[in-house]
Amino acid sequence: MTTTPIGRQRPPRLLELLDPPIHRVLDRIPIQAGQRVLDIGAGTGQLTTRLARLVGPSGNVTAVDRDTRYLAPTGIIDVCQRALDADELPGEPGSFDVAVARWMHGALPDPNAVIRQIIDRLQPGGWLILADVPFTPAQVFQPRPDYATWTSDPCSQDADLIQHLMTMIYGFLTGTGRPTWPLDVTRPLVAAGLNPVCAHRSVETWTGGGPGCQILADAAEHLRPRLVQPELGHNDLDRFVNLMADPTVILGSYERRTVHARKPATPQHPATPATPSVQA
Repeated sequence: MTTTPIGRQRPPRLLELLDPPIHRVLDRIPIQAGQRVLDIGAGTGQLTTRLARLVGPSGNVTAVDRDTRYLAPTGIIDVCQRALDADELPGEPGSFDVAVARWMHGALPDPNAVIRQIIDRLQPGGWLILADVPFTPAQVFQPRPDYATWTSDPCSQDADLIQHLMTMIYGFLTGTGRPTWPLDVTRPLVAAGLNPVCAHRSVETWTGGGPGCQILADAAEHLRPRLVQPELGHNDLDRFVNLMADPTVILGSYERRTVHARKPATPQHPATPATPSVQA
């Protein structure tokens, strides 16, 4: 069973950049047939499809997104429309074995409250996966005149243009220019008793013409009406799109952050002080 994207592909596709690190985490945690999974920020359903395969016909995946036009329910997949920054999550306390939450719509009014909701939905021993994109200034590499080596030249006009537009695109897509989860996201997980808590950060190089640069070009075209400003014209955006197709351009991707943690199998209670013995 799979989800089926409806209509044209959902632009921009930067949310898809969060999927590969999540797939690596899914390879490490024991998801079994028959389990129930909560998939928050399901997007176009690519990750939802894999989760459905992992739990099989006897399992269930609840796919949650504020825009569900690109998701279709199946015998395994339930689709729920929710806005993570406003609505309660579906499910009862302790009703899911795994929860995956990735969100590209920026910082939440109270991210710790959302994290507590997700933890509450997990049964004891359940796994939580959080993913987002903290902002990091783009590093741009361009070939030297002899094309033998590459250099990071912050004074290059093309490098400045790439850095400027990557910053603007990030700001428009997140709404706030900030990541979804707190920068110290491991702290509330440890405070809630989850153990182990593992955090991973990754940055990779993208080459012009490759998938990452193509996603940036698509995002720039999709956001063109909002990106054009007195100091940034259509010619600048055309130049950026051309650079994203130029194989001599290499740049550092947005940083990707993935955290996975496990809810205790038994409730955790503070230790009770021993009662002093009374001697007769």
